[in-house]
Amino acid sequence: MSDILLLAGVALGALSVIMAIFSVLRTEPPRGAALTLVLAIALLIVSAWTDSRPFGITAIRESGQRLIDGEISLGAGPAGAPAPDAAAPAGDALGQ
Repeated sequence: MSDILLLAGVALGALSVIMAIFSVLRTEPPRGAALTLVLAIALLIVSAWTDSRPFGITAIRESGQRLIDGEISLGAGPAGAPAPDAAAPAGDALGQ
């Protein structure tokens, strides 16, 4: 869970910079970018608080690599599905 929070925080932080640039180019106050940056910082703090690894660039790289390798899942796909019970009989729902 902390890997997903860390990667989401980094992505939102990068997105807030892009949003701020476009807002300034349109001569508007970057309110949305500021809100996105605050949310990104909150996600990074929660991620650093829940993870046992020291917070840094290596933690971001390791989290990204685990996501790419399929060790963590963003949804309830095959990686999140429970393993079938090998001891269960192969009959109908009543076990007959």
